[in-house]
Amino acid sequence: MAKDVNPLISVLMPVYNGQQYLAEAIESILNQTYKHFELLLLDDGSTDNSEQIIKGFEDSRIVYLKNETNKGLIFTLNRGIGLAKGTFIARMDADDISVSTRFEKQILEFEKDENLVVCGSFIKTFGSGTEEYISHIPVTNAQILSSIFFACPFAHPSVMIKKESLLHLNEFYREDYKHSEDYDLWSRLVFVGNSKNIPEFLLNYRVHDKQVSTVFEDHKYQSVSKIQTNLLSQFNIIPTDSESKFLLNLFKGVSKQDENYLNLGVIFLDKLYHQFATKYPKYLEEHSKVLVSRWVKVCGNSGMGLLNIKLAFKLPFFKVKYLKFKDFIKLLYKTTTKYSQLDKN
Repeated sequence: MAKDVNPLISVLMPVYNGQQYLAEAIESILNQTYKHFELLLLDDGSTDNSEQIIKGFEDSRIVYLKNETNKGLIFTLNRGIGLAKGTFIARMDADDISVSTRFEKQILEFEKDENLVVCGSFIKTFGSGTEEYISHIPVTNAQILSSIFFACPFAHPSVMIKKESLLHLNEFYREDYKHSEDYDLWSRLVFVGNSKNIPEFLLNYRVHDKQVSTVFEDHKYQSVSKIQTNLLSQFNIIPTDSESKFLLNLFKGVSKQDENYLNLGVIFLDKLYHQFATKYPKYLEEHSKVLVSRWVKVCGNSGMGLLNIKLAFKLPFFKVKYLKFKDFIKLLYKTTTKYSQLDKN
């Protein structure tokens, strides 16, 4: 296959001692039904057989680059962005498996919406004895903007980004947000243009005990809190320490057995509701649904019996149509079983 002079998609796959799953990850990219790409294999100073595995592939679309020493994921990804020749940048991890139609379906989304800047998909989780399941994340631009305060709205290795949209940012992946560098990027990129997740799994996401999300959880949450503060500044909100802790607990999915704490949450979410309405009035109904869903979960996790239900309906903007039936059933179950999932700090 002749080498593309100016590939449409640049695939960034960082590799660090990834010999165990690397070949399978590479094959899943080379076997894409959409063929117009370059695959940048970014070796971050591996000391295992990763280099030999990479050099065992004979495909002109592969570009092999190696850091002299281990520089870390953020340096390596930024290096890849700087060298990428494509109109689009696709992410891929060295331990995951892309579905063969992934690129084809993502390119179609960009062709349908010229304002689209980032497109991800659902993922199927597997590995380490875990039960396989499909992760459902926000799909539409409205859902993503509404939920980004409380959760990372994209599965990082599933995304494709319009490269020119990154030029609107002063920095790409930032060292100050290590272990949540992708969430930090989305927290800025979603304000550049439209975003979307394709509502089907296009990536098999492997779970194992060496992942950053498992090893560096405390560091991750420190970065998450900073990102949430940055997001709130987009809506002219400067959170108090108590509000910052409440928002981080929403991200974690934990609560407190403390009525005053939850009353503070009501005030804070009402403030966010009104500020969001000012910036994105057309998305307000979707935002309300997200807020109600998150709030009902927090109330259910507080372990305060019937008070859970009383507080769940206390949001000033609450409407029955915003409450999902499954969320209400979970609330009832948690109330009757005195379930709790509490902040340990």
